[in-house]
Amino acid sequence: MPGSVLRLTPGTVLLDTGGDGVLLHCTAPVAAYVPPAAMNWAARGAAVPAEHEAAYARCLKAWRSAGLVQDAEPPNSPLSREDSPAGAAGRRAHLAVDRPVLVIVSSPGCGYCLHLRADLEANREALGRLDASVLLVGEGKPVVWGARLSSGGMEELAEVAADTAGSGTPSAVLLAPGDSPRSLHGFGAVTAALIELGGGDPGRTVCEVPTSCSATVGAGPVDTLVTVHARGRAVGVAARGPEPVSVVADLVAEESASGGDTGYVPVTLRVERPRNVWLIFRGGELVARSRSAEETLSLLRRIVAGFGPPESHQFRLLCGALVHTDAPGHADGRVVLVPRNWLSYFVVRSSLLARSGWRPCPDPYVLLEAASGRGPGPGPDSARPVLVHPSPAGIAQRMPVTGVLAQRPDRSRPVAHTRGRALAAIVNWLARPVSPQQLRAAYALVSALPVHLGTREEAMAFLTDPTDAAVPS
Repeated sequence: MPGSVLRLTPGTVLLDTGGDGVLLHCTAPVAAYVPPAAMNWAARGAAVPAEHEAAYARCLKAWRSAGLVQDAEPPNSPLSREDSPAGAAGRRAHLAVDRPVLVIVSSPGCGYCLHLRADLEANREALGRLDASVLLVGEGKPVVWGARLSSGGMEELAEVAADTAGSGTPSAVLLAPGDSPRSLHGFGAVTAALIELGGGDPGRTVCEVPTSCSATVGAGPVDTLVTVHARGRAVGVAARGPEPVSVVADLVAEESASGGDTGYVPVTLRVERPRNVWLIFRGGELVARSRSAEETLSLLRRIVAGFGPPESHQFRLLCGALVHTDAPGHADGRVVLVPRNWLSYFVVRSSLLARSGWRPCPDPYVLLEAASGRGPGPGPDSARPVLVHPSPAGIAQRMPVTGVLAQRPDRSRPVAHTRGRALAAIVNWLARPVSPQQLRAAYALVSALPVHLGTREEAMAFLTDPTDAAVPS
């Protein structure tokens, strides 16, 4: 079969890592490993041997479905996500409103919708101050926040917005006096519209797309929601229960800005105190636990500081980190990286880890830089990644990263491809959006690390082994 170089989708980069390669997207956490044989035709346009044609077809199908490569021919004028049938669009265009109205369409069983509804309820006080209306339809009786709407008006608004659900939920239509209606699709776009209605800047407000865990764990009611700041970025911190409410109030009181924010902010962190243990959640993940209000407040300060923007030579990974502060041969301690979905498991078992000198790092991102502080490049220290702990006081702490503990593949793969596939998954932890240059630099930074594959239970056994022989160093 004649070969042809891949037609990558906009924002996709093919990294040639020396034999094999990695397809990575610059704006979404999507990646695919490209084995050496595939690199010959994917990057270099070599002919595909007859015995590899079936594998070639499977690769193209998988990469295409992930949005990394395009079809050989562009589709025939597809209906874009921002378009809609002419009838519904026409009805919207003729629907007059005297103040902004955001009509949100939800659907039963949608985890994103469940999380959005919880955010709306947490922001009830802020929404009540708006000279605008937010209407939620699609599940039972319509619900309105902000300025009141007549029952007839709600029915008409629900009708003109209903077709947007065809592109997935949550979706919305924003109507404003004198402006054309605007269709919105997805949790992030709808949340950005809510932030703007409240006078905020979506680009300076932390909004994290819910996971399956956060849609269930984080969907319960809260007693307070406040806005705090990390180097100009707004972070929503909620609390459930009287003592957590008091701690969150202390956190806000420490901010120098008078008055504080009163607009819409999605819930990013949540503090609870079941029985005698203080818990801090980020979405559905348990990121820290403590025994006192003072320790909880200190942890919150550090976590919030971690939401600040990185420096140009730093990389943020959406993963967990375990820190050993008394490691032989490492005067400043050492760090191993773990998958993000393992973090709650380790936090629950933090007492057991502590007996072996390990503790989970509560930072919201694993912030990495090269040991030289200038990013990957020439020099003996350029490839050694260092974990940077942001500090509320502005004095960052740095510790060397000595390895990665990652999930073993759920099905057998060629042994020769094991490390390449693992590195593709690890570099995909990089928080987006990033530039192609940053993708390449991040891969160079993590590719020198030793990687140990297994389950989280096996990782716990490694970490708590008295001989410490199996832990990367």
